[in-house]
Amino acid sequence: MKKKLFAFAAIAVMICTMALCLCACGGTVDKEGLMTLAVVDGDNVQEYSVDLSEIGSGDEKSAGLMVILDYLKDKGELTYTMIQSEYGAYLTQVNGIKQENGIYVTLYTDVESDIDVSEYATTYNYKEKTLTSSGVGASSMNVKKGCTIVITSFSYNG
Repeated sequence: MKKKLFAFAAIAVMICTMALCLCACGGTVDKEGLMTLAVVDGDNVQEYSVDLSEIGSGDEKSAGLMVILDYLKDKGELTYTMIQSEYGAYLTQVNGIKQENGIYVTLYTDVESDIDVSEYATTYNYKEKTLTSSGVGASSMNVKKGCTIVITSFSYNG
């Protein structure tokens, strides 16, 4: 019984994670200040301090966190792949994190308007901050002055 309950919970988290990477309503990016983006792949942590005054606000193809990822990719500092859908960008790879064999790209944030408020929300401690899994996808995430966003992986092996 416990195995079935755990399996159900793990499947629910996986579905929420996949939905989060798909959802898009066009997040905003502040025009000034710094934000921190960390890509955490096991013990390998790549941290980026991004000056928002150097970033554009995006366009119909790129919004929210995707504007930051595009900026870093254009500078040669980060790699990512995604699938564009009617719901926005679905991240399939960021640096060394790749969706495969039950591993999914997962987003954590401290921007209150973006946090997952469902019963499946999880937290992630980064430095001295506790971040919450994002309740929206990368294209819908708001990037605020002083915010921290972590991209890491979630593993589900049914």
